[in-house]
Amino acid sequence: MIKVLIVDDDFGVRDTLKDFLEFFYEDIDVQLAKNGSEATTLVNNESFQILISDQMMPDMKGSEFINNTIEKLREDQTWIYIYSGQLMDELSVNLKEYKEVQIIDKFTNPMFFKEIIDKYKVAHPEL
Repeated sequence: MIKVLIVDDDFGVRDTLKDFLEFFYEDIDVQLAKNGSEATTLVNNESFQILISDQMMPDMKGSEFINNTIEKLREDQTWIYIYSGQLMDELSVNLKEYKEVQIIDKFTNPMFFKEIIDKYKVAHPEL
């Protein structure tokens, strides 16, 4: 079972991405967080194989959330993706020290999220 955490303050984006991934995979456990604080609690109390987070959220930016949880995410060997519809340059600067963080455009083709799961499965055939 692959555990995925999706963090986004927009319930439409959050729920759509969850439904999209669950449509393609039966062996996936998708959990949702509506902000960085809720996501921080989840990361500190559980382990996730994949994290997909929005950048622009009202309580803290995605990059702040990553900064606050990076040690635990590294310990868990979580694949980290952060997306934004804007501020791509700012994200690159804020997250430059975190080589494991992949920055993606929020308006990317939804199949990209399926590709994330497919790549993870190839890298971890034991799952």
